[in-house]
Amino acid sequence: MSATEQSTDKKLNSNPEILLKKRKNVDRLRIEKQQQARTRAEERLRKQNEKKASNKFIRVESIVARKLATERENERIKRVTKFDKLQFKEKLSEDTKENKEEEKERLLFIVRIKTSYMGEIPTRARKVLNILRLNKVNQGTFVRLNSKVEPLLHLINPYVVVGTPSLSTVRNLIQKRATVKVPIINEEDRTINKTEENIDKLVEGYDYKIIPLNDNNLVEEKLGEFGVICTEDIIFEIFKLGESFLECVKFLEPFTLKEPVTGWGPLSKLQRIEQKEESKKYQASSKRNAPLNEVDIDTFILDQI
Repeated sequence: MSATEQSTDKKLNSNPEILLKKRKNVDRLRIEKQQQARTRAEERLRKQNEKKASNKFIRVESIVARKLATERENERIKRVTKFDKLQFKEKLSEDTKENKEEEKERLLFIVRIKTSYMGEIPTRARKVLNILRLNKVNQGTFVRLNSKVEPLLHLINPYVVVGTPSLSTVRNLIQKRATVKVPIINEEDRTINKTEENIDKLVEGYDYKIIPLNDNNLVEEKLGEFGVICTEDIIFEIFKLGESFLECVKFLEPFTLKEPVTGWGPLSKLQRIEQKEESKKYQASSKRNAPLNEVDIDTFILDQI
């Protein structure tokens, strides 16, 4: 090929319309490849789970016990919702009589725990867990307790433990365990985050990644319009139930706590036995008028932060 022909090719390739088409095609192909990689990973995980489930032998007694537990839990949910409807009607009648009292709100930290419950979680309780973003065991989040939130907590009472945290606990959680979502900019981050371990942390197209909260510039960028510019402001807003409490809680991802017991040695086995005995104290009552499953949250999560 002569030099003149090469120069004409270069001139043709430098056409803005051709460059725009190339960029559009590259973006489209990249998104398609990402979606295909995600579907392949999900399909691989589904097949692995099906293989494990098919190889596992289930006794008839376990199937019957699971069904009975599911029925009891559904009855509990119906009883709780019926009680809440009656209470709501009574409050409306009291409000018409102008007997309103100032509602006292307080801070709660909710942790999802392992339970001996064998049945399926009812739909209403699962929706509340999804709203609170407690999709896994040992995940926790902050909540402002009031008359609107309390009925929801009674729906998930058997699956969680709640308590009022101290200022030191709030500070330790945010400084040691706080994580946030940030958009992915570099292509290297996209390839790193395409592993099966991080598949639950990614949305379609791999548009964000989850990183520890260690930069005040990120806080100021996301929450600066609400007057929150650093982690100390987040701690203050959450502990004092400030005006920007909801924005700060939404900005933070659910706190993933450590396993209370690790290892398989004799000492770990003894700790697991002690933990199993202690977990019996956290069994919640199925009555609606029973108190919430409250504990001393500071000591409960002391070794898990």
